[in-house]
Amino acid sequence: MEWNRVAIRGLQNVYNDEAKQIDEQILRLVRQRKEVSGGKQLFPDTELLQQWSTELGLELSEISLVLGSLNESVPRRHFWEEPGALLGVLPIMKTTRDGDFEYALTHSMQYENLSILSVEIKCMKETVERISIEAPLTLVILGGESEYEVQMHGGRGGGAQVQMQFMISPPLPEKLDDIAFSLVPAGGGLRRPRYEEVTLDKQIDF
Repeated sequence: MEWNRVAIRGLQNVYNDEAKQIDEQILRLVRQRKEVSGGKQLFPDTELLQQWSTELGLELSEISLVLGSLNESVPRRHFWEEPGALLGVLPIMKTTRDGDFEYALTHSMQYENLSILSVEIKCMKETVERISIEAPLTLVILGGESEYEVQMHGGRGGGAQVQMQFMISPPLPEKLDDIAFSLVPAGGGLRRPRYEEVTLDKQIDF
């Protein structure tokens, strides 16, 4: 059965022709943008995101979520089940800081058929008492002689620090001089709504 939005308790659906025209333009542009991406992860740099945020009056998180969803994913190969023998550990230790957060690519476990790269994210703000980091990010690899496929492998942590792992095929080379790494918002899934936490700890008499 086809799903339709219905009026609830007197609330009417006020969708109109003006909204319809805008939505149709958006959807046509979405299709065009996905065709342009061609399965590649096309994502603007931080300076351009900040410029659009200022000019358009939108939050950076909103822009990142929308643009991250426009990259058409390519069919994945089934190579994850057999990583092959462990050949060694490739130290990386690339770090960068953005605001109160420090990001570090620490190392890569090098197997015959793939690499497993580890990422650490820390909140460096000392005054924060309670914090829980959510990092809906994926890894993009640019440069080098190969076209890399990346898949989330797992993660752990809590509070002000999280660790993430990404499987990469083909394996990373021993020298990374010509390779650049970027963390970008993942396009899949829906962002969960954020709620203000309220504690009801007073006696209530009726």
